Amino acid sequence: MNGARHRFALGLTCFFMICMTVVYPFLLYTPNAFVSRWREWYIETAMGTMTHQWLATWFIPHSIIEDVMTKRYLLNQKQDGAQSHWGGIGGGDAQAATPQERFYQTFSELDREQFEAFLRENPSYIENGYEHIDIDLINDPERKNYNTGITTKQGDTVLAVNAERGILIAEIVGEDSLGMEYAGKVALVKRPENVIVGTCAGLFEYGSYVSEMVADYNAVLGINASGFADYEGNGTGGLPYGFLKSEGEQLQSAVGNGWKIIGFDQENHLQVGAFSDTSGLRDAVEFHPALIIDGENLVAGTGLNEQQPRTAIGQAEDGTVIMLVVDGRQFHSFGISIERCAGIMEKYGAYQASMLDGGSSSVMVYDGREITSPTTLSQNQEGRPLPNAFLVK
Repeated sequence: MNGARHRFALGLTCFFMICMTVVYPFLLYTPNAFVSRWREWYIETAMGTMTHQWLATWFIPHSIIEDVMTKRYLLNQKQDGAQSHWGGIGGGDAQAATPQERFYQTFSELDREQFEAFLRENPSYIENGYEHIDIDLINDPERKNYNTGITTKQGDTVLAVNAERGILIAEIVGEDSLGMEYAGKVALVKRPENVIVGTCAGLFEYGSYVSEMVADYNAVLGINASGFADYEGNGTGGLPYGFLKSEGEQLQSAVGNGWKIIGFDQENHLQVGAFSDTSGLRDAVEFHPALIIDGENLVAGTGLNEQQPRTAIGQAEDGTVIMLVVDGRQFHSFGISIERCAGIMEKYGAYQASMLDGGSSSVMVYDGREITSPTTLSQNQEGRPLPNAFLVK
């Protein structure tokens, strides 16, 4: 018995030594294209987190990390000085004459032929007229690849349409770096005047779940917004990081240093930038990076492959607010890169767009429950307690 244990220990030691002297250096330094892509992906993903950078820094030399992260430095340079300017953009078309035509004018992203076929098969949704359509086909937050029979013109499956609130929710699925799948939800909000920043009940002390803020403000939809003080992953969620303004009241100043103020002005335009004058903003937070400024994609071609849970917000020229949440670090969805987030925003016509806090904070709440799946150590379906959220009242 002792001999068998000795041989096992010797074999394990030899295996470890081979890994350290052959496999480990090969993975670090080989120019092989396949290995290099995975190595860069691993470094970018680890360094893109706030609390798990040690997964790269403990095992990989600083010089290799610096070479990979050069792409992020170039991204930051492109962000410098960028801020939104709406000008005269944003005027809408004349209102259609009938409720049906007004509905399709509002929800212009719908594939009308498919939607009409759906209503013929499900006449109960149209009993009270087009202005009262309320469809909600969302099930388990981890479910993906729905087949509701309705899609947007952009090709995404429609999961919910609320005519009274002016909200359409579609499923976002696809493959990002190295063929890894992602899944999430995009909400198109047609009434930007109803989008505000709500704050937690214990602001500056303890946070609230997004679902709690949705309930406190009598909102129908909510996504997480800014980051917060989270030393070693043990923050209470109550102390926001950066600028914060809620319903016209400024609660905290900006930090700057390349971060962007993201929020709505009195004309209900989404503004993104390092603004020195914030008096015209009614609801805003601070985060980074900006994705799209005045129609220009600032992150395209960066080559950043890190896949994480993500939250982003944008606005199209017609005023539609685009809220995106993609799950990550889970079997049904590995996560999505910043570059792919910008691509989704572009697909839905974003004229301005920015990232919000991601990781274990990412969550979307609709009609009283979470419709995305947050990734937390406790596997809490509500996500983490947070300081604020973008809400749709």
